[in-house]
Amino acid sequence: MSRIGLLIDHIYNQPGDAEVRSKWHDLVLQYNLGIELLRKRSDYTPDDIERFQDLIDEFFEKYYDITGVEGITNYIHMLASGHIKYYMEQHGNLYKFSQQGWEALNAKIKHIFFRHSQRGGNYGRHSDENERFYLFSIMKAFQREMLWISGDGENLFNPNN
Repeated sequence: MSRIGLLIDHIYNQPGDAEVRSKWHDLVLQYNLGIELLRKRSDYTPDDIERFQDLIDEFFEKYYDITGVEGITNYIHMLASGHIKYYMEQHGNLYKFSQQGWEALNAKIKHIFFRHSQRGGNYGRHSDENERFYLFSIMKAFQREMLWISGDGENLFNPNN
């Protein structure tokens, strides 16, 4: 979102668009400041939570002014209605619920499966479907990676050890 201002400037580049362009820049600033608070890795203070909701409320008023009801998505509703503020108060920090690690692992598994395997193996046309191991190539790749990450691969395959 840090470079969205360039997109706003490109879309609203006519002299008559100055007011709308300014509103979009203002609301993006409010949004970015609020989300920056939300993404903190440490626990939120009560002041952080209030500041977050104030920024989001300012963002929402400007956003609604521009988009109307058609612009209200589920995520905008979650922010503006105070649901996220409630979760911040209940859990002290939302970063611990981040799914980035699982998403990265899922991306790696898909990459291995679709690019480095035969999607179920090529056991010949006479092999039974029950004899195919769909996860075998993925598990082998992770086993190799763990050997090198842990340093055991270096110890096993370095002739000087």
